[in-house]
Amino acid sequence: MQQPFEFEDGSAVRLTIARYYTPSGRCIQKPYTKGDDEEYEMDIVNRYERGEFFSQDSIHQNDSLIYKTRLGRTVYGGGGIMPDIFVSSDTTDVTSYYSQAISRRLIMQFCLHYSDANRKQLSGFGGWEAMLAHLQSQPLLDEFVAYADSKGLKRRYNSIMKSRKLIERSIYANIIYDIQGMLEHVKYINTFDPTVLKAIEVLEAGESFPKAPESNI
Repeated sequence: MQQPFEFEDGSAVRLTIARYYTPSGRCIQKPYTKGDDEEYEMDIVNRYERGEFFSQDSIHQNDSLIYKTRLGRTVYGGGGIMPDIFVSSDTTDVTSYYSQAISRRLIMQFCLHYSDANRKQLSGFGGWEAMLAHLQSQPLLDEFVAYADSKGLKRRYNSIMKSRKLIERSIYANIIYDIQGMLEHVKYINTFDPTVLKAIEVLEAGESFPKAPESNI
């Protein structure tokens, strides 16, 4: 479905040259109309603002593109796949301080500096669990707040305390990625990713296979 185009510097672009279709005939690609670049690029933002990340009832279904699976379940086309199990985004601990720290890439920059300054010591840990235990014993939140303050993101105690878990997890994840790579990074974030945790719950309960709709008769 994707054709790679390699460049002299070793990088590559993977260009989608075909479309994916499910057995029911649905195309899973997001639809694109030539000339509607802005709408296409803003799709995720628009869906977020409509509340689709927080409530399944807010998700728009294309009623003109209805398909039936082999089990007789009704599914909709129009791009993308609506999951049978909806996991909403939790924004309880999100504050403007945390949002600005992310959008201004301050957490990532802080972690790069920290990783470079402590690379020799951090490289001695085997696996993300050992590194996490070490990082949790360090005053990284205080160090980040001081760093962010020096970059113009003023300290806001209440916001920092409310978003503390999110900030610390982001710091740990970035440092693990910087030192140990993507695999260990993913292993760590999977321990608290709500979608992954829900998937494990469903798999362990033996409920991962689709079921035929119940008859109303």
